[in-house]
Amino acid sequence: MNRRKTLPTITKPFAHVHSTLTALGFSEMPCKEGTLYELTFHDASTLQQYPYRIPTQTMENGQTEVHLPEAGFCGKQTVPESAEAAAAELLVEVHQYLENRQDKEPSPPIDQVMNGKMANNEAEVKRLGKVMASMPTNSELRKNGLVPDPIQ
Repeated sequence: MNRRKTLPTITKPFAHVHSTLTALGFSEMPCKEGTLYELTFHDASTLQQYPYRIPTQTMENGQTEVHLPEAGFCGKQTVPESAEAAAAELLVEVHQYLENRQDKEPSPPIDQVMNGKMANNEAEVKRLGKVMASMPTNSELRKNGLVPDPIQ
């Protein structure tokens, strides 16, 4: 696994690391040095299972180091080339998912958000009622062969 050796240690927020690795099928296992994420590869030709582990270390600031160069199969058994190749591809995929995280933009303040705004006075309530009365109901839309709005 030559490509594995070139992958760096990645530092990201714990929530991002945990959600990414568990979404890819890894299960979390606590250990003395931090946390191991383990995924078992099944080989159809040998009918054996090969556990593959990625070590991580969560720091005091909430960031988690993912030690990709230290990832590998545990145990001293010989691992088939097909499992080695699948693990190498998966490790590159893990690296890409962890590095390509899109940071969330902060939500606008509640006083600037316009959706869900209540009517301020009786005149506005009447105006909204007239607008809603002119809109077709879901049953009317179905009669006309249209798809109703699932949110309503």
